[in-house]
Amino acid sequence: MRIVMTNQKGGVGKTTLAFHLAALFAADGKSVLAVDLDPQANFTSCFLRKALPPQHSTAQLYQDRRPIPITVADHLDLVGTDSDLSSYEDHDATDRLGVVASWLDTTTGYDITILDTPPAMGLFTKGALLASDYAMIPADVSWFALKGLADLISSIETVRASHHARVRPLGIVLNNIQERQSFAQETWATLDDRYGYLLFKTTIPESVRVREATSQGIPVTRLDARGKAAGAYRQLYREVVARLKL
Repeated sequence: MRIVMTNQKGGVGKTTLAFHLAALFAADGKSVLAVDLDPQANFTSCFLRKALPPQHSTAQLYQDRRPIPITVADHLDLVGTDSDLSSYEDHDATDRLGVVASWLDTTTGYDITILDTPPAMGLFTKGALLASDYAMIPADVSWFALKGLADLISSIETVRASHHARVRPLGIVLNNIQERQSFAQETWATLDDRYGYLLFKTTIPESVRVREATSQGIPVTRLDARGKAAGAYRQLYREVVARLKL
């Protein structure tokens, strides 16, 4: 099962969500492959505090090579990246779109693959969509994030239709929510009205502990296991598992 984290707007907690879901799947005994396709390499830095050896980078895919997964935790392997990946964004998308899918189609031994992508519908994001079964969409409660959701869902459906891909939206999750923020409550209601079939019931609260955890490369579910944010991630994980029918 392959899940891509995607949103064309940055700063919505996409990488943090990818990191925590990867950790929760692994903690549940699933064999997980984390794949970083964002040249900012934040997903990679969640797992590694040292330079990534080139053989473990997704940049290998755009050099007609196979990257080698590196084990970063129990049941959890990583194919990361660094800023050098950005140099391949200029390649003609038509002859590079399928490299991620082709690689994953011949990479065995994993129950779950989670792909993190840049905040743009470019080569890396489209390639990840083509390679995935589901797209998970984190969003904040800003007007610009909400405005872009319809375009994003439309883009996913366009990729699906034009390339005969199997990807489909898994759901929308609201991230970094301030519980007393009235606009957040209004936003949830608006999204529930428009996308009720996609909207996860669980929202992830804004939390200093989450920022502390990711900066240390430790899921908040371990760093602050009894905290509100940890509980929210575990509840979201249960929703995700239910939707995937695992």
